[in-house]
Amino acid sequence: MTSREKVVQTTLSPEEHAILRDYATQHNLSLKEAVKQAILALLKSDKVVADDPYFSLKTKSLVDNENASQEVDQILYRTS
Repeated sequence: MTSREKVVQTTLSPEEHAILRDYATQHNLSLKEAVKQAILALLKSDKVVADDPYFSLKTKSLVDNENASQEVDQILYRTS
């Protein structure tokens, strides 16, 4: 561990710990590495959702607009 790294602690129920232990064993990981991978996967999955254009659509009325489908494509796929 470098001087810039931080330690994180948590508590697990006996059942949660058993699931984690089994997962780590099946994937040939230490408990520490299994927990680190789980945290990084969670952070990555949240970032993917945050970067998804579907979740950052701007409100725009497309009622009575004959080009509505093209405008939706432009918003979703960031085309011009």
